[in-house]
Amino acid sequence: MSGERTPFSVGVIILGGGALVLSMLMLIGFLLPADWEASATTLVPAPAEAVYAHLDSPEGWRGWTTWPDSGVVREGPARGRGAMLRWDDPELGAGSFEIVEAQAPSRVAYTVEVGGGAMRTNGALEVTPEAAGVRVTWREAGDLGRNPLMGFWALFMDRAQSAELAKGLDRLSELVTAEAR
Repeated sequence: MSGERTPFSVGVIILGGGALVLSMLMLIGFLLPADWEASATTLVPAPAEAVYAHLDSPEGWRGWTTWPDSGVVREGPARGRGAMLRWDDPELGAGSFEIVEAQAPSRVAYTVEVGGGAMRTNGALEVTPEAAGVRVTWREAGDLGRNPLMGFWALFMDRAQSAELAKGLDRLSELVTAEAR
């Protein structure tokens, strides 16, 4: 038996093995969950109304969160339910942000859609009075779609997005604190 030659060359075996590994990774990625959840909280030394003024309008959000640089169009009312931003940015693609619920001064809920709805995020900010100001809690949940490569990203999205939410809350706190001076 030794010395028998295989009908496949070394190159074919290497390429075939690589294709098999890639196929397995794609299958695993497809089977991974596409959904994720993230949250962050901070204490803002200000009254609820001062914080809420930055939560119930797209313009308020633009003061403390990151938005596309080009192609941004505002739609709907200026504040509250139905207030919306749409964008078509060369780097970020097309998407929208819409406030779907506004309960002054305690809660704002929103949706973000990117890629024609291929990726959707639902989020809410809750403002709860405390002795030293207000506790702002930001929660998001999303679905990255059935893209096998995004399944791997969903594994890390909870932690990565929670860190981004915390940064946004820090900017919101700094903005509200600076306005109070």
